Amino acid sequence: MARLGNAVPAGVETGYHLCYGTPNDEHLVMPRDLGNCVAITNGLVDRLKRPLDYLHLPVPKDRSDDAYFAPLEGLRLAPATDLYLGLIHHDDHTGDRTRIESAKRHWRHFGVSTECGWGRSDPSRVPGLLRSHTLAIEA
Repeated sequence: MARLGNAVPAGVETGYHLCYGTPNDEHLVMPRDLGNCVAITNGLVDRLKRPLDYLHLPVPKDRSDDAYFAPLEGLRLAPATDLYLGLIHHDDHTGDRTRIESAKRHWRHFGVSTECGWGRSDPSRVPGLLRSHTLAIEA
C-alpha cells in the first residue's frame, strides 16, 4: 500500500479506505474492533514518504461500544490527515448519533461517511443515505 501511495504524483490527494469487503452491504469478515485497521494504518504511515491526506475506516451498524473504538487511541496520524469514520448506516439515525458519540470518546475530530462506498448498494437507498448524512452533520 505504501509503495502504491509513494507512486502517486506530488500534489494529488492520497487516501485509503480500509475495508472488510461488503457485497450486499454486509461484511465478509466482521471486525472485532478497529485494532487491525489501526495496525495497518500505523504501518502504512511509517512507510509512506508523502503526506496521507485522508483515511476512511469502517464501523459496522451494530458497533457503538467503546471496545470497538478504543484502538483509535493508538492511531498515529499526522495532524493534517483527515480521518473519516464509516459509521452512517441506512435509516439508523439514532444509531448513527450513538456511534458518533462513542467514537468521540476515542478520537476527537473526524468526518463521517457510510461504512463503504455506494457502488454495490441498492440505488433506492441513496436518498435515505443522503438524509442520514445531513442529520448526522446537523447533530
